[in-house]
Amino acid sequence: MARHLRIVLTGFAVGMFFCYFLSFEGTFHWRDIVLGGFAGVLVSYLFYGINLLLNRWVGWKQRTGIRLLLGILVHAVTGMGSVVLLLKGYQFYLGGIGLDGELASHMFLKIGVLLFCVVLLYNVIYFTFYSYQLYAKGQLEKIRLEREQTALQLRALKSQLSPHFLFNCLNTLSALIRMDVKNAEVFIRALAKSYRYPLRSYRQTLVPLAEELEFAKAYFFLMKTRFQEDIQFDVMVDEKHLQSKTAPLTVQMLVENALKHNRTDGDRPLAIEIIADGNHLTVSNTKTKPRANVTSTHIGLKNIDMRYYLLSGKHIHVENEQKFSVKLPLL
Repeated sequence: MARHLRIVLTGFAVGMFFCYFLSFEGTFHWRDIVLGGFAGVLVSYLFYGINLLLNRWVGWKQRTGIRLLLGILVHAVTGMGSVVLLLKGYQFYLGGIGLDGELASHMFLKIGVLLFCVVLLYNVIYFTFYSYQLYAKGQLEKIRLEREQTALQLRALKSQLSPHFLFNCLNTLSALIRMDVKNAEVFIRALAKSYRYPLRSYRQTLVPLAEELEFAKAYFFLMKTRFQEDIQFDVMVDEKHLQSKTAPLTVQMLVENALKHNRTDGDRPLAIEIIADGNHLTVSNTKTKPRANVTSTHIGLKNIDMRYYLLSGKHIHVENEQKFSVKLPLL
């Protein structure tokens, strides 16, 4: 509503000024000035529609100079054509001035000069306000994405720091201390890393893939100590991919989901693979018998997918056939 009000008021004022400035016959009636105002409103809406089309075809952000020049040219041509048509209508219906002779040439010269000045000023002002709106919109969108990203990472952190996970690890550690003190020390360091990394990285939007894999390996070591030969873990990632970026806590969450939804037994061990292929990281696992009383809500996958979409505009890809695979974009 406010936008249309600005178009009407500005167009009416410019139209009245335009009509008064031309002074075709030396004198003007208020009727002529008011008609000029309404003509200005029509031309303003024409310019508004042209801007919508140009913004769709040529973006300000990508090609600022071309967009500004194109706007001036298109507005000048359409503005001149509109003025000529309006003057013809004025002549035909109201018996106004003609469009021939020396007076018409002088009039068109004044129209051309004034119209070019108006179009130039209009495009500069439009560019200024449009750029400011884009900047303000971008800043608000950035803040919104940062808040959503933080909320999603806190949700992932809450899952990682669950009392159930700690309780199982302490039971395993208790048994290790009695049987193998050396492995118990390694287990304690891995357990410390599994808590230190989430607390350190939850405020970061992206982390190096090398750090995320180290955390996933520490987590798997804890699970391997608990389940022994019932689970297998294989990481096949070239060194050139290790400095790629990924969302924190995502790889570990996929490993955790594989253990959560599949039984682990010696007859059919659960095998988890992590492979870097081009611009993606694939985390896959074999499918054993599903665990009893565990229903998949896909909340974890939705969490990961939303985080990658907020960070890069890309979605994850899930395959559930012979293996369950999740392909994550490397950023």
